[in-house]
Amino acid sequence: MKQKTMQELNEQYKDCPQRENEYTVCGQKMIVVSHFIGDKDLDDELYRLAFDRALNEVLNKPIRSCESV
Repeated sequence: MKQKTMQELNEQYKDCPQRENEYTVCGQKMIVVSHFIGDKDLDDELYRLAFDRALNEVLNKPIRSCESV
């Protein structure tokens, strides 16, 4: 399968809704353009994000020592 160039992707999705956000990272301005092409199921994505966040909170939660109680 051939990788598409940025120009080919822009042409393919030019009619899809898009959003542009500006961020500053380490003093450098970044502009992110998001193209919404509708390939994801929102229910599946929200479930996956919630599950990943809950798992991360459980696994990375600091363990309290007996001395700090």
